[in-house]
Amino acid sequence: MEEKEWIQKELSQILASRLLENKKQACNFLTYIIEETLAGRGEKITQYGIALEALGKPADFCPTDSPAVRVEAGRVRKLLEEYYASEGRHSKYRIVLPSGSYQPSFERIQPSALPAVQYFAPKSIQSLGPKVHISYPDTELIRDDALRGLVYNLRSLLPMTLGNFRETRIALARVSQPKGHKVDELEAAWRHHQAEFLLQCTAEGVDTGFVLKFVLFHTLTREQLWSDNVQVPLHYAQATLEAVFSQLILETFSLHRGVAMAYWSRYWKTHADIPCHYRVLVEHIAFLQDEAGDTNLQAFLDACQDRTQRYHDDALAHLHYAVWCLYAYMLRAEPTAALEIQWHRLALRALELNPGNALAHSIFALECFHRGDHEMGKLEIETARQVNPFDRTGGHLLAVGLCALRHWELAFTLLRDVAGLDSRYPDPLRAVPCLFYFRQGEFAKAARSSIQFAALGGWETFGTLVSHCRADDCKGCIQTLSQAVDKLPANLSRNTLPASDFWENIQQNAPKPATSSALMTTATATDTLTASE
Repeated sequence: MEEKEWIQKELSQILASRLLENKKQACNFLTYIIEETLAGRGEKITQYGIALEALGKPADFCPTDSPAVRVEAGRVRKLLEEYYASEGRHSKYRIVLPSGSYQPSFERIQPSALPAVQYFAPKSIQSLGPKVHISYPDTELIRDDALRGLVYNLRSLLPMTLGNFRETRIALARVSQPKGHKVDELEAAWRHHQAEFLLQCTAEGVDTGFVLKFVLFHTLTREQLWSDNVQVPLHYAQATLEAVFSQLILETFSLHRGVAMAYWSRYWKTHADIPCHYRVLVEHIAFLQDEAGDTNLQAFLDACQDRTQRYHDDALAHLHYAVWCLYAYMLRAEPTAALEIQWHRLALRALELNPGNALAHSIFALECFHRGDHEMGKLEIETARQVNPFDRTGGHLLAVGLCALRHWELAFTLLRDVAGLDSRYPDPLRAVPCLFYFRQGEFAKAARSSIQFAALGGWETFGTLVSHCRADDCKGCIQTLSQAVDKLPANLSRNTLPASDFWENIQQNAPKPATSSALMTTATATDTLTASE
């Protein structure tokens, strides 16, 4: 009886943890299998019983036709591992879901046997992306209470928001600054944390509120890649900062247009030996932001195959391999039958290895739509948005993939949500969905003026793009995009294109009406720093 009470208490703590917050399906799954086991019915737990009693599936649910229960089991298994590596690391009892079983087991841990877990330390067998160190003003030197409170919010919210994007890693520790000594932050970020990027965040008070400034550096070359600032009111809402951070991440660390990710990929592509755990992401970004052609697609495939064959639990590699399948489908680079089998297998595996990753749910949703399982696809789209509401990259990928799969209306709905588009017609970006994902940043920025638009080929190029898109010719559309950008004059190349209207985008996408007027753009076109400055 005492053991049963301990297990029930442990279950309550797990369900109340931050890790399982808003994960209703996982909580229902875990509660059901533990209550059945404690009632003496553990050996009789079946996929069908879980589907009906825990997941709310209809009575005609068929486990052989749907992987819903197996996927949820993998998700719960991974969540339990993460819980005991973080919030529950001091628990005396542990709930374990053995691989290949739906009956949980219970372990009592002696205090001396508790391992010293370092949850944030990445495994050597995992593919990785760049690490970023975020620096802030020293709060001990700030006398204004309101400004100090803003800096505290920056320090707590920004790493948490960026940490939701698994392709980047955060250097959480601060670089200590001895009294009376000026620290070289670029050198310290690399020497102490091996962080390839330094994001400097500063704040100062003005008459109407505060001015936030962000500057992004590559620590190894010491090059400044991006900079911008924004004025926020004195009485700002948290949603205001969330909108700022969402746009900041889109501009700097998103896969399809982030300046940091593009620079990181090009930097390593110039080296003879790319670190093996970087190759998957380096090749993926090169395909997305440099040239979405057959050569780069093959290099991306080679990197994925090498990592997944060498390391069967490489979560990021399996996830991006599943995304590769979507690109291959769009470009018709593989026989359809073989590609469908591979896509289905990889999408399932990616979800099992990445249960809390929005991109994993996005690519699984697209694979569900491809198989005709629209209900599961819609559920996974909602799950992806709940897991990481700041992930506009995943929303762009979903929209482009749904267009390729001919689900136009749902795709356009997603585009309006992630890009703040209205429904007026004609809408150039709506007419060419690939602009949102493949080389979107460069083409859209270069087309902002009549001179730049003419350099891209003008309306002739745009008409070609629309024709390819409406003919379901994704490959032709992407090739035309790349060729247009590649023909830009040197003074309009990607290295000198100005940053997008950063804070105007925040105003456009901020929640309304609470924060519709909360942000005021302060940087003019002449003030905006270019990527090369």
